[in-house]
Amino acid sequence: MSKSVRVSWGETAEELRARYVAEGDVSRRKRLQALWLVRRGDGPTEAGRLAGVGTRTVERWLGWYRRGGLDEVLRRVPGHGTVGPACRLSAEQRRALVSACADGRFRTYDEARAWVATEYGVSYRPSGFWTVLARLGVHPKVPRPVAARADVAAQEAWKQGG
Repeated sequence: MSKSVRVSWGETAEELRARYVAEGDVSRRKRLQALWLVRRGDGPTEAGRLAGVGTRTVERWLGWYRRGGLDEVLRRVPGHGTVGPACRLSAEQRRALVSACADGRFRTYDEARAWVATEYGVSYRPSGFWTVLARLGVHPKVPRPVAARADVAAQEAWKQGG
């Protein structure tokens, strides 16, 4: 038997169940299910097991409920809306990077990363720099290698069916 959970409920168990049944979003539905189960008398461990989440997660949701009620629990979106660290490049530096990429100055991500390190003194790991470029809408592409003896005119003629 688990210890009783102290929460000043603003909704009845029936109201929480009705919201749970009507909810279409899976993450919000899990939260409503866990709250409903705790409201009807189950402990956080059992409610988490039935909702498919951990006990600590249910306890966190109950903490949110204590602070701001049901609206606070449902307002939070898992994994989205979080504020990560600020970009190490200023807005002007980002514009210059986008411009340099548009001019074709770089063939690879590594060349662009090295340029940023020498030009602005800002170093990134490869995956971090890839994310910066993706957020800026830049996708440097490397052309396919061409053989030294390739005859481009003959290839084009062949593509045309000649």
